[in-house]
Amino acid sequence: MKHQIILFISRILLAVLAVTGTTIEIVKFGPGMFMYYTVLSNLLVSIFSVYMVYAMWQKKDLQSQSFLRIKAAVTMSIMITFVIYHLLLAPIADNFWRIENILCHYIVPLYFFLDTLFVDRGRQYKWFDPICWTALPLAYMAFALLNGLFLKIPIPDAKDSPFAYFFLNVTKYGWQYVLTYAGIIFVAYLVSGYIFYGLKSISLKRFNEKRRSLFILE
Repeated sequence: MKHQIILFISRILLAVLAVTGTTIEIVKFGPGMFMYYTVLSNLLVSIFSVYMVYAMWQKKDLQSQSFLRIKAAVTMSIMITFVIYHLLLAPIADNFWRIENILCHYIVPLYFFLDTLFVDRGRQYKWFDPICWTALPLAYMAFALLNGLFLKIPIPDAKDSPFAYFFLNVTKYGWQYVLTYAGIIFVAYLVSGYIFYGLKSISLKRFNEKRRSLFILE
């Protein structure tokens, strides 16, 4: 019971951090921030984290296979926010040390990932799930290109507006440049998905027994 309370408090903190970072981004720069994958993925995590808090309060099952498969998709969708920002965008970012920037790109993604990695029951995913997890980033890329080429909705604080990110700017860099970046990101994302799938598929008897004794989740 003690460890369940700790987990409950931890998820309340996660929800507060996710909602805070997302809210600051939108309030500070306006609704145009919804054009960023970062804000959309953090909004998804915010909703999901709030639901987990509510579900734990209501003593709902958060270890069912269907729930964990959905949560894994959310986990991967927020982790790409961390990876892409850290590797491609942080080095050229202006005003990096903003609280909402750190929350949305580092603290919330890593917090949610660790929650999934260490709390969720293992061996629950299907072999094709990592392929399914690519759906959200691919859908966003299609929308971002549609906006940049046709809708042209302005994006706050984006140097490449109406493209959200420089590696999607077809007008400036051309299709070969954009598709090369997209291909590399897609392959890396898919490989990372299968690595995550592998980590959650390893049968660690001693670890599982210890986790059960701590969280009484199974």
